[in-house]
Amino acid sequence: MEKLPDPQPVNRFTDNQLPSFAGHLYNWLMTTLDPATDEDFQLSRAKAMLRAASVVDRPLLIDFERLMGDNTAVRVAIADLLETTGLGQETAVSQWPGMPATEVEDGPPWLALIVAAFAWKNGYPLAQLDPAAPPAPYSPAGQVLQRAGHFIRRQVQRTATERGQLARHLAYRPDTAAPRLDEMSTDEPNPPTPPHFRAPIPVRYPEVARETLRVTPDEPTGPVTAVPRADPITITSDDLSPPPPTPTRMPPIRIERNQATPTRPARPRVTQPGTATSFGHAARRKFSRSQERLVTTKLRVVAQEYPDGPGLAGLQVKVRCKGIHSFVAGTTNQDGRFLCQLPVRIRSGLTYDVEIIWPRDFGGDSETKSITLNADRTEFTLPFYRRLNP
Repeated sequence: MEKLPDPQPVNRFTDNQLPSFAGHLYNWLMTTLDPATDEDFQLSRAKAMLRAASVVDRPLLIDFERLMGDNTAVRVAIADLLETTGLGQETAVSQWPGMPATEVEDGPPWLALIVAAFAWKNGYPLAQLDPAAPPAPYSPAGQVLQRAGHFIRRQVQRTATERGQLARHLAYRPDTAAPRLDEMSTDEPNPPTPPHFRAPIPVRYPEVARETLRVTPDEPTGPVTAVPRADPITITSDDLSPPPPTPTRMPPIRIERNQATPTRPARPRVTQPGTATSFGHAARRKFSRSQERLVTTKLRVVAQEYPDGPGLAGLQVKVRCKGIHSFVAGTTNQDGRFLCQLPVRIRSGLTYDVEIIWPRDFGGDSETKSITLNADRTEFTLPFYRRLNP
């Protein structure tokens, strides 16, 4: 939250008096900073100094000039300037009757007033500011212009909500207002202080006003006219809509035995030589004379274009073992994986050859890898990659 400036002495002046206050403040600064010269620090010179020092640009000056046409922005800008530069604590400024009496018609030169206020704060003479030789940014004159440009930019960038809150804080208060400027005021009397409460205007309604309607208790009343009654309303069956038609029911559907299509008997499932069941029987017959017991483990074949890439679906996979005439074959799923369950010896394991056929887009050739499966793990993974990099 922005720090609220001191309302003194801004809250002692109305909106019409603030431009005159700013004009007298400008004249006082000119007299204080350059008492020996007759040349004032005018608006054109201040604008040229700010543009030469590159602290403001033309759109910012246009927005600031448009902003100074609002009384709320003028009140906030003057209070902010007095608070930032310390002019509000100056005795000659806080006590207005000691100021010179000069009428200001078009308002003060705001840019010249701002630059002069910051020059007064830093104790820098305005006569040494020359637009033809702009000062360095970190020199005393450059700091005066930098702070003046920052002040102008802050006034423009302040939101309407913040400006309204500050204006309510700095509003004109008659109880703290100093007497009007005797030197610059005319003979016109001061306007009266507006009252804090105004009595509401009474509203008279003709329906309840006594001047409009009067009732006399002794006034004779005429005979009461009976209200004519019409014939009663009757509803007959002819007035009603006809009932909906009765739905026609279709005869029941019957299916004869001769109309039914005979189903074909299911063929018994025959285990092919290339399945895992026939491969397990062939392995047990091969190693039946061995002293080692056979257990089963899983082999997962992964076919991808590159590591951690998309899987290749529909690739033919064939798993063989030396000495066993049977084999296990199949295709990869949508994720490029093929899972089979193979028998292994419990102590020495078993070595398998896995062959995969790549599709035509990748050459159409086959690739074979060997892997030894042991009984200490329940699943083994064998990857196939066409290339190593994406």
